[in-house]
Amino acid sequence: MVQVVDRVGALLAAFSQEEPVLGLAECAERAGLSKSSAHRLLTGLAEIGLVERDRAGNWQIGELPLRLAAIRLSHRTMRREAVAALVELGRRFDAATAFSVPNGDEMVYVERTDSSLPFAPSARLGSTAPIWEGAAGRAVLARLEPGRRRDLCAGPGWSALPEDVRARITGDVEESVTRGYSVDRGQFFDGIAGVASALGPQGAPAAALSLIVSIERMSPDLEREMGRAVSELAREINGRTALPGAGT
Repeated sequence: MVQVVDRVGALLAAFSQEEPVLGLAECAERAGLSKSSAHRLLTGLAEIGLVERDRAGNWQIGELPLRLAAIRLSHRTMRREAVAALVELGRRFDAATAFSVPNGDEMVYVERTDSSLPFAPSARLGSTAPIWEGAAGRAVLARLEPGRRRDLCAGPGWSALPEDVRARITGDVEESVTRGYSVDRGQFFDGIAGVASALGPQGAPAAALSLIVSIERMSPDLEREMGRAVSELAREINGRTALPGAGT
């Protein structure tokens, strides 16, 4: 049993933020295993979601570690610190705030505070939304590899969207990669708009911080100011906290 655990650990450690996708030969070589042994173990790990195989037949960390990372993050002191700092930003901009975590192709709302300027009902804690619908999910998508983004946006809800809507969402996600924050301009949530930035390393985002205002207030200047503020907060938290991620 110990030998099997050691081999599994070696396989998982083969992946890194710099190389999140590996072929079978690379996995085997880095783990010190034969290709047949590596394939057998990887196949077993895929059955429980620890790894997954992409369309090209390569391997990457699966959904289970990301869900466990989100659970770990949402129950640690860092969550309280992140939410407290986010609430301060909410006061600064008279905005509502949300702390949410990814679960597969959905975002789950874990914390939410209201704005001092009421404009919409709060999302129910524990409620979910498709990962592509709001700024929080798009911020998470921006920290994933393109192939993983496509996988998470492959469901019937996404396919049912008009082509121009899918193009706008995809464009925002791509801009978010370099901009550091994503934007929801009220496309799916009635009367509200917002910005968000993700917590966690590239390839393994664990949560998203959101600032939310009414559509009427969301001017280009406010959008930029809130976006910069929430992305700076996320960078600060990411820089001082060892977040659980792929390859760790």
